[in-house]
Amino acid sequence: MLCSVEFVCYAVAVFAGLAHVLGKALMSLCSPKFSTAGVSPPAWGSAKKVHTVAVVSVSALVEGEKIHQQQQSQQSGNKDASGQQLVLAAPPSPPVLVLPAFKKNGENGTDQEQMATKAARGRPPRLVIPPVPVVVARAGVDPFGEAGGGRETDVATETEVKGEGFCLASRRGVRHAMEDGYGVITHHKIGSSQLAFYGVYDGHGGRAAVDFVADRLDKNVVTAVSTAAAAASTTRSTSRHQASSPSPSQQCLEEDDVMAAIRAAYLTTDSEFLSQGVRGGACAATALVKDGELYVSNVGDCRAVLGSRRGVAIALTSDQTPGREDERLRIESSGGYVSCGGSGVWRVQDSLAVSRAFGDAGVKPWVTCEPETTRLRLTADCRFLVLASDGLWCKVSNQEAVDAVAAAASTATVASTDVCKELVAMARCRGSRDDITVMVVDLQRFLPVEPSQVQ
Repeated sequence: MLCSVEFVCYAVAVFAGLAHVLGKALMSLCSPKFSTAGVSPPAWGSAKKVHTVAVVSVSALVEGEKIHQQQQSQQSGNKDASGQQLVLAAPPSPPVLVLPAFKKNGENGTDQEQMATKAARGRPPRLVIPPVPVVVARAGVDPFGEAGGGRETDVATETEVKGEGFCLASRRGVRHAMEDGYGVITHHKIGSSQLAFYGVYDGHGGRAAVDFVADRLDKNVVTAVSTAAAAASTTRSTSRHQASSPSPSQQCLEEDDVMAAIRAAYLTTDSEFLSQGVRGGACAATALVKDGELYVSNVGDCRAVLGSRRGVAIALTSDQTPGREDERLRIESSGGYVSCGGSGVWRVQDSLAVSRAFGDAGVKPWVTCEPETTRLRLTADCRFLVLASDGLWCKVSNQEAVDAVAAAASTATVASTDVCKELVAMARCRGSRDDITVMVVDLQRFLPVEPSQVQ
């Protein structure tokens, strides 16, 4: 009876131990995070490195218990009857739960390298942008002459013209097409009067307007002046029967007739271009020489500058831009408006940067083609005239242009293409990317010849 009780107690103890071990094993498998009673988790990076041990399976524990029971039964059979005792087997020790080892600082170099390698695989390669070369050019040398890599937009074309009493140099900027032009009439007689016409034109929105103006404006001016001169001749012949010599008021009337003829020619050219329904526009600066009188007219930002013998630059035109107070008032009084963008450029109707021009039908109610004309009597102090588009004047001042021409004229004639090319190169070296056209006119050849010089 006593042996039966001992066997039952032993069996209960064995199954209790197995249940305890099985529960612990299931908890370790189902829960990745666990804690050991009475043991606080070590701080990160401060735990010692330990080796992971294998966890004994449940089947191995059961097999161990069977071996232990066989040993106990053998021991009980060898004891005598007087020395019988109750021996209870101690429950097996629970499995050792080992926390993962944490590496100290400095021991994870290999892992960091592997992580960096994995991150680099999914990262695009770094763009290497070469530094922009700094262009340093000598004075008079164009730094953009060889630039552009063969692209059509960067290839600059040059034009050189040397005529009787004038010279011209023109260079294309970075636009897709050259939009500058010029017109010259060196000899034209109206009765006993000698007439000459010079013009520089700067187009925008294509070549249609500048080509038309270069072809028509000089002809319209000559025609209008000839008509005005014929009318004035008729008036003089009529007044000659009434007075021995023309009065100062009649001479002033003739001069006003020339200015009115120039204005009419400008408006006629503009009307003819608009009738074609072609887009685009053009600015202009022109000079008309007649009977020792110089008439300089302009629309837009083309400019005419007089060079005197004293070396002083005299601007004979004023750029017509929306930034001018009188031009702004004129536009606003006619129902338009002007605005200044973030670049500091004033524009008409947020569109055009000049307030007067040929064409530009979309803003024509406010952008007129009526020129501003200046009349000047030629004297020995009037040496030459510089006509140029805004591609020059945006980088070169009036005085600098006159100084360059005067310096070149001291060693050669005024009408030399070298001085025009020098001005073009000067503007380009300073960063002008626009089309540049420069014309220099020798005014000394239009001075009246004294009787003493004839003899």
